[in-house]
Amino acid sequence: MRWKLKIIFLAIAFAFGLCLAMTIPADSWLSWQIGTMKSELWAASQRLEPDFQSKKIATLVEDRTLTSSIFPHQKDTDDMSNNDFFPLGWYDSVDNLNVPSEVATEGIDMIVPYTGESNLTKVKAYLDRAAAAGIKVMVEIPRLEVRRDHRWVIVELVKALKNHPAVYGWYLFDEPEFMQISPALLKRVYNAIKTEDPNHTVAIAFGRLERVEPYLQALDTLVYFRYPCHYNSPEFCGFEDGSFKSLAARAAAIARKRGNFWMALQGYGEGKDGKPTKFNRRLPTLKEERYMIYSAVLAPANGLLFWTHYRSQQQWIDGVLTPLVRELREYLPAITNRDPVVPKVVSDASIETRLFRYPQTGDLLLVAINNSPQSFIANMALQPQVRVNSAQVKAENREIAIEEGKLSDAFEPFAVHVYQLQSDYSSDYFAD
Repeated sequence: MRWKLKIIFLAIAFAFGLCLAMTIPADSWLSWQIGTMKSELWAASQRLEPDFQSKKIATLVEDRTLTSSIFPHQKDTDDMSNNDFFPLGWYDSVDNLNVPSEVATEGIDMIVPYTGESNLTKVKAYLDRAAAAGIKVMVEIPRLEVRRDHRWVIVELVKALKNHPAVYGWYLFDEPEFMQISPALLKRVYNAIKTEDPNHTVAIAFGRLERVEPYLQALDTLVYFRYPCHYNSPEFCGFEDGSFKSLAARAAAIARKRGNFWMALQGYGEGKDGKPTKFNRRLPTLKEERYMIYSAVLAPANGLLFWTHYRSQQQWIDGVLTPLVRELREYLPAITNRDPVVPKVVSDASIETRLFRYPQTGDLLLVAINNSPQSFIANMALQPQVRVNSAQVKAENREIAIEEGKLSDAFEPFAVHVYQLQSDYSSDYFAD
C-alpha cells in the first residue's frame, strides 16, 4: 500500500512539474533544472515499480531472442565483445535517405547521421534504408532533449529503436566540452540509456583532449576529431610539428580507460566551386588522407569516421577516399586480429612501425609510417624469429629483398608503406 501512495504522490508532482514547464522557455536554465527534476521523479517511479529488475531481465532476454530469430545470419556487431568489427563510416544527415545505398558501394559500413529535430518516424525511415544497404548507424540522441535532461523521452526513443537491425549504438553528444555541457548531466543520460539498452555502445565526440577526462564515465566509445588541412595551404602543411600523430596516440590512450577509440578524419574542404567555406578547409590530398588513416590505425584506433558526407565532393570520394578505404579493408583481417605479435621491428627514429598477423595464413603485415617532413632511406630490422627473404609492398606492386633480417626502403615525407611478409615462425613467439 505504501509504495502505491508513493507512486500517486510522484505522479501528482510529475503532472505539476509538467504544467509549470509549459509556461517556461524551452531552452532556459530553469527549463533544464525542471527537466532534471522531472527525470529524477521518473527514475524514482521506475525503481518503485514492482518486479522492475526482473522485468528488465525478461525484456533483455526477449529482445535478444527476437533479434537472433529474425536476423539469424546477421553478423552480431551489436555485441560489445565482438572486436572484429572495425567501422569505416561517414557523418551525414538523417535527411539524406539516399546516402546509405550510395556509400555502401564505396566500402563504407557505418553512418553517424545528425538527427536535428527529426521525429521518430523519420529516424526509423532512415534506419530502414540503412538496413537495406547493409549499413550500421550510430543514432544521435536529440541534443535538446539531452540538454534538458529529458531522460524519460530519451529512454522511449532508445526503447523504440534498440532492436532495429541497423542500430549499432547511440551518439550521445557532439563536442560537449565546447558547448559547456555538464559531465554529470551526460553521465545521468548515459546511465539511463544503458539501463534500457546495455548491449549497444554509447559514443561522445571531442575536439579538445584536455577536457575529455570528466566525461569518461558517460561513454563507451570516445570519438576524437582532427582536421588539419586548411584552405590554400601546401601539402602536409600542419603535419610538420607531429601534432596529428601525437594527438591521435594521446586520444587512444585516454580511450583505453573506457573502451573503443574511433578517430574522425577530415573528409570535407572547399565548396564545390573551389572556394573556401566558413570552415576554411580544403579537401586532403590522397597522400595526406593516407597518412591520417594509418596514423590513426597505429594510434591505435578501432574505427574511423569521416566528416562529413554532405560537405564533401563526389569526385574526391571517388578518387581519394574510396581507393584508400578499399585498400584498408584488405588489411583489416590482420589489423583486427587480437592475437598479439611479439617480434618487434627496430627502425629509424622517424619511422613508426607495427606488425599485424593474418589469422588464417599466419602471414605478417608490417605498417611503416614516416612521421617526418624529410625524405630518406629507412632501415628496419626484423627479429630473428621472423624468417623471410622478401617483402611485398602492398598497393605499390613491388618487392624488397630482406637480407640478414634487414629491410631498407625509401620514404618520402609522411609516406606510408605496407608490407606483407610470408612468415614462418612458431606460435611460441606470440604473447600469452
